[in-house]
Amino acid sequence: MKRPTSLIAALTVCLPISVCAQISWSGIYDFEILKGGSGSQPGWNQLPNGYLQLNIGSLRLFVDASINESITVSTEISANRQNALDPRFVDLELAYATFWHLAGNGLNISVGKMLTPFGAFTRRQLSPDNPLIGNPLFFYYQSNVSPLVGYLDATSASYVQGSYGGSLSTVYQGGYFVGASVFGDFADDLLEYNIALMNSPLSSPTNALNEDKEPALHGRIVLRPAIWCSLGLSYCYGSFIDRNSTNQFYDASGGIERFKQNAAGLDLTLSYLFYEIDAEYINNRYNAPYVVYTPGNPGWYSSGISDPDGLLLTSDEILVDAKIDIPFFPGLYLAGRYNTLMFGNIIDPTVGSSTYGQSIRWDDDVRKYAVGIGYKPAHGVLIKVNYEKTLIDVTPSPDLDIVGAQLSIRF
Repeated sequence: MKRPTSLIAALTVCLPISVCAQISWSGIYDFEILKGGSGSQPGWNQLPNGYLQLNIGSLRLFVDASINESITVSTEISANRQNALDPRFVDLELAYATFWHLAGNGLNISVGKMLTPFGAFTRRQLSPDNPLIGNPLFFYYQSNVSPLVGYLDATSASYVQGSYGGSLSTVYQGGYFVGASVFGDFADDLLEYNIALMNSPLSSPTNALNEDKEPALHGRIVLRPAIWCSLGLSYCYGSFIDRNSTNQFYDASGGIERFKQNAAGLDLTLSYLFYEIDAEYINNRYNAPYVVYTPGNPGWYSSGISDPDGLLLTSDEILVDAKIDIPFFPGLYLAGRYNTLMFGNIIDPTVGSSTYGQSIRWDDDVRKYAVGIGYKPAHGVLIKVNYEKTLIDVTPSPDLDIVGAQLSIRF
């Protein structure tokens, strides 16, 4: 069992230097009331079913230690509704040390478990900074690709959760990875950069371990031409397949490191007076294997395609959040979200399928719309009411609508 109290005690022990660290504490508590449609499931709309849910959405504790003027240690301990706040599943989301001002503001280094620099939403995903309830599709929507066997055809997709490591979203659960980053800014924040070497790329669930021979590259550059505008460019590249008995036959022909996730992103923030727009675009590519199981006694795994570099699985993802503060009612705002996930085409490799050898989408396109209202009755307190509609491009489309309310308290 994870023991956060023991962890906190360990973090507060003075280091063997002349002065003890200065410790600061803070936290975020979320309570939610959510009702989903009859088709609700975690991989589609983040709800376990269509029943009325009364949840402690999350409980996060932040501990920051200032060792001296140039060294800090930061941690985040988190429990969430996916694990029903079971203390056995308390997560150490963040745990990193930062060495500041190695060359003015232009060079700083962080090491440990930290947020990927990729994209903008990772830095506004917490409830006080997210104008709506819930996350965009690229944070959770499970597509037809697995970290063990690659592309999932219609048959393997139905039992992948129990057998082949689950399926992947573009960014894994908030974007926390273990690695080292170099970051800084120039010309009074006109230009900012962050380049990180992490154990795995964006989609990998083994974010704390390196399961293959190569680490992954994450990076972002931000240009701020005005106080009300920022433009970011992001990139991530790394092998996403985890070595396992289902894919170990590739070791004889160069290994699994050939199968990469290659993601590029563009983000834009405009904030002026009472208006704010946050937009993000991601082009995501997997060079994915297609591992098939051949029944027999014993059965065995092999590649279902002849191309040694796998299938090219592409997707385009768009997120636009808009927020308007009501000027004559302080603390009140209106918000809306448009979010879409569009999948590219492949030549169907599934022998026996009615579309075998034909061009098909490797997964079904998804669109999500959300509207909400938020109110801050006191400092650190935010109340949100939200309606969300998710449409999957299948007939009939499952009912994934969500109506909900959230209380967020920052302490």
